[in-house]
Amino acid sequence: MWCSKVLVAYDGSAPSAKALHLARSIGAQDESVELVFAHVVKLYGLGTGAETVLLDEAKKVLVEMEQLADEVPNKAHAHLLKGSSPADLLLKCAQDEGCDLIVMGSRGQGGVKGFLGSVSYAVVQGSPIAVLIAKDAPAAATKAGATD
Repeated sequence: MWCSKVLVAYDGSAPSAKALHLARSIGAQDESVELVFAHVVKLYGLGTGAETVLLDEAKKVLVEMEQLADEVPNKAHAHLLKGSSPADLLLKCAQDEGCDLIVMGSRGQGGVKGFLGSVSYAVVQGSPIAVLIAKDAPAAATKAGATD
């Protein structure tokens, strides 16, 4: 297998679900591939009330990731990362875990950074390892693929 440990950035959104699907497909090819699920909660001076709400939501995502880890035959575990820079936290987690691939979704809206989304763009720019982006297909391509 061309990779042995995959970091999956997951936040419960549709793009991150696509990333999860891709990572699970990679893992299905070889059960020795380890999956590391990571969710970032951005905490940056919002006040304790807002931070409490964000942390409560993040803990729900962590539980979901732990359930996903239990469902795959691969060795898998989950991390809840807290801080102000999601890209930096994901890159540090990948390095600390010894990952050789990062799989993540994209929320891109437009422009160069918007094509990927700002976090995806920052991870791609800062990563010394391969990054696989799960991107929605354009509507025209989806329709064309449905008729082929």
